[in-house]
Amino acid sequence: MKTISVKLKKNPYKIHIGYNLLKKIPKQIKGLKLGNFGLIITSPKILSLHRKGINKIFGNKSYKIITVADGEAAKSKEWLTKVIGEAVKVDSLDRKLFIVCLGGGTVGDLGGFLASIYKRGIPYIQIPTTLLGQIDSSIGGKTAIDLKEAKNILGAFYQPKAVFIDPGFLKTLPVREIKQGLAEAIKYGAIKDKEFFNFLKTNHKKILKLNSTCILKLISVCVNIKAKIVAADEREKKGLRTILNFGHTLGHALESSLQYKKLSHGEAISLGMLYAAHLSKVLKKCSVKEVDQIEEIIKLFSLPTKIKFNALTLYKSLTYDKKFISGKIRMVILRKIGKVEVVDGISSQNIKKTLKIFTSR
Repeated sequence: MKTISVKLKKNPYKIHIGYNLLKKIPKQIKGLKLGNFGLIITSPKILSLHRKGINKIFGNKSYKIITVADGEAAKSKEWLTKVIGEAVKVDSLDRKLFIVCLGGGTVGDLGGFLASIYKRGIPYIQIPTTLLGQIDSSIGGKTAIDLKEAKNILGAFYQPKAVFIDPGFLKTLPVREIKQGLAEAIKYGAIKDKEFFNFLKTNHKKILKLNSTCILKLISVCVNIKAKIVAADEREKKGLRTILNFGHTLGHALESSLQYKKLSHGEAISLGMLYAAHLSKVLKKCSVKEVDQIEEIIKLFSLPTKIKFNALTLYKSLTYDKKFISGKIRMVILRKIGKVEVVDGISSQNIKKTLKIFTSR
């Protein structure tokens, strides 16, 4: 088992990576002294795929297992209200509650947000079961739910007490779900590590077949990058953590404008990264070569590079983004593979110009 530390001043925690971790978690929970009653938040799909193991580990009087909707639908005020109701039902004077988020990124976002607001904050841990969750959303303490107008518009920074990553969960995932996580892996290479970017290109066939050596390296590299960035800028006040948003501005706009249907998160982020690369070229921050490299690697993993969409409709969705202020936007721009830059005050004219180029290709 490999352990990576998130070295925060007030809320440090460890990320544990290895196969067959699930059965070791109850002992870890006791050591963390989170409480004496755990609310396990998971999804019907995860429960059906791993029922035997989950019941063996968490099917006792110290836990209650509840399921929420699969996918992005779980991140809604309706499901938040339902889960709060379940927490209230099991809460009592002799119980100290904690939350276990067992599932993909949406389960982690919902469970983490619930933990942040219930009784002004209770402990929680993350057990991500998707590649996207394992390399990205379970780390860093960003928790949120969606409204129909915008993704992640209600949220809080709230760190978990630990993260347990078992790549064995990935074997039960459909290929499309694996590719969601690979989009985020591409992002890490693009923003911070050219060598890793090239590793993804060279080993894309092995990665898609879930070769254990390649997958462990992929997860470890991504987790290391994010842990260091989060430790340096936990609440995104220094501008360092902002680089993790590469591809997410347009990606989130696509998701919300399509009502979280048709495109998966990873597919939207792939398009968002390519759009950001095109915008970088429009702003004369990078060359055509960098744009081509982003497009090439996205294609290698069979992620989308084109979408038919009305540019004005997409622009309207962009204006709901948290980074869009007074008609100007802050975005992460590509300089070269492995290096990005946060640019403030990008004009609406350049945003619209790039949207037209992007949607008419």
